[in-house]
Amino acid sequence: MADTNAYQNFLDFFSRRDKERLDGLNEGYFSGMTPNERNQAFEYLRRLVEAGGGRESIHGLFIADWERATTVLTRLLKEHRFQGEAEVIAAWNVYRVERDRSLLEIFIRAMSSDDKRVRQAAAYYVPADTVTLELLAALKQMIRVETDRLAAIHAVNALLACYDVSKESVGAKPYREIYLGLRALDSTAKEAAFRQLDALYA
Repeated sequence: MADTNAYQNFLDFFSRRDKERLDGLNEGYFSGMTPNERNQAFEYLRRLVEAGGGRESIHGLFIADWERATTVLTRLLKEHRFQGEAEVIAAWNVYRVERDRSLLEIFIRAMSSDDKRVRQAAAYYVPADTVTLELLAALKQMIRVETDRLAAIHAVNALLACYDVSKESVGAKPYREIYLGLRALDSTAKEAAFRQLDALYA
């Protein structure tokens, strides 16, 4: 059953300044809409995305209609219409559908951005199910030089996911040893952890 206030609630979201705004859009904003209202919401978000977009508008576009969103974002990515974090978010959403390996270049490039928020997003969203030597090298280099704590943590988690290393896969003690090595301030410890990871798949 359609909620007569659903579309207005969606529009009101963009003027909120509370925790709900920080949490972002979710299916709840769209589920009560009529098909016509959902299409209106999609077009509203599309205009925001085509103007440069951001995390909430790009994610929201996919919630509203993931098939149409994939077409829109693929075109905008090819036209280089996004910058910084928005490009990473768009690439992640498209990758979830298309599994296009060429999108990895966006994440790898973003890992060396001057903006720490872009580096954070790149390491957090980078797909770990399509591993290339270039991706592994970029994550290792990020771990070597990253100065932002959150970006460094995301890079470590991404690298471990690429190697499919977890407490369950290698055991709690080896996992802790590798993790602490990757997070160490000492470069020697980091390089030793890299060698441990490589040895698992030698």
